[in-house]
Amino acid sequence: MLCLLSATVVMVLLFAPVALADHHTAMSTATSTATASPTATATATALPKSGGPSLVGPVTLLASLALIASGVGALALLRRSA
Repeated sequence: MLCLLSATVVMVLLFAPVALADHHTAMSTATSTATASPTATATATALPKSGGPSLVGPVTLLASLALIASGVGALALLRRSA
């Protein structure tokens, strides 16, 4: 039981920095420039999103569930053999 608890703590400590990291995108570092001329026109274009939705949460949840399930399976095997 202590081994399962310590393995869970290690997994949480491995994934926590990734889940809490501040992700910088191209949109957060974009700068705008303007030129002054009598024929200048202003156009607004949306920047495309880079990447898809963040998958850190679901991946962490699946890894935690897999770890817990493997611990439960190991306990079942130990109880059956004892």
